[in-house]
This record gives sequence, C-alpha cells and structure tokens, in this order.
Amino acid sequence: MLIVLLLIIIVLFIIILLIFLRSRVYISLDWQWDEEDKNAQFQISILRFTFYQETIDFTQFDLSSLETDNSVDMKEMYHLVKSLLKKSEIEALHTETIVATYDPSITAYLYVSITTLAEWIKAHYSSKRDVEINIAADFEQETFQSVGECMISVKLSKTIKEMKKMKKIRKGARQ
Repeated sequence: MLIVLLLIIIVLFIIILLIFLRSRVYISLDWQWDEEDKNAQFQISILRFTFYQETIDFTQFDLSSLETDNSVDMKEMYHLVKSLLKKSEIEALHTETIVATYDPSITAYLYVSITTLAEWIKAHYSSKRDVEINIAADFEQETFQSVGECMISVKLSKTIKEMKKMKKIRKGARQ
C-alpha cells in the first residue's frame, strides 16, 4: 500500500514538472515616452503569476553613472538576451508613436526608419499575432512621443539555462 502511494506521488510530481516545463514565460514591456513621462514597466509572469516587476523612470536615469569597465559583462548579457529573443514569440505589440525633432529633415529620416521597421514587424508577425503599430510625423513640434506595450513568450524549458547565466553575470557585476 505504501509503495502504491509512493508511486502515485512520484507520477503526480513528474506530471506537474512536465506541465511546468511545457508552460510559457510571458515578458511584458509597457512604455510611455513624452515630455512629462519617460518610463517603462517590465514584468515577467509564469502561469499568470507575476514573479518579477520593475518600473524604470528614464527622467531620473543617469547615463554617466554607468560603469564602462564591465563591457565584457554587458557583451555576455547582450548575447544571452539575443539568444533568448531568438527562441521567443511576439504575442502582442501595440504602439502609437509620434516622431518629432527640432530639425524637419531628422524627423523625416527617423519617420522613414521607424516606419520601415514597423512594416517589417507587421509583415512577419501580424498574421500570427496581435500587432498594431501606428507611426506619425509631426514637423511642427519638437517632442518625440511613444506609448505602447509588447508581450513576448518563451517556453520555460528553453529559458532556464539562460536565466541562470544572467543571474551569474548580474551577481558578478554587483561585486
């Protein structure tokens, strides 16, 4: 009787483990960039439970405080994020962006570049996922504005290795 109970527990544990490893990690990024607000909210969820959330306020972000001697760590982190993004899928992308600079020619170049990128994204992902990208140019103002949200998903089994490497790199950078 005890052996049967132990076997049932082991089988249930294996089933739960397989379900967990087959589940997807959802990474959400919401941003707002205008004259007053320059922030982004980053959130990671598994099975609808949020286990990491961070809001970055770019108005108080000091670029000069970033260290330049940890370029090796930044390169490693870049390659890890790049490999993780190759394994991911875009679930949703919504953005409304108004391109405006002090110089109309720069505004025109930015508008064409961003529109080209947006059309490429639409061509690759809009038939499969919820993608809505609106780009406009304002030649009379000088304020770049963008509001949007992006959600990507990755299978958990493909992210565990990269997450361990990222944690190791971040730990080494803090010391």
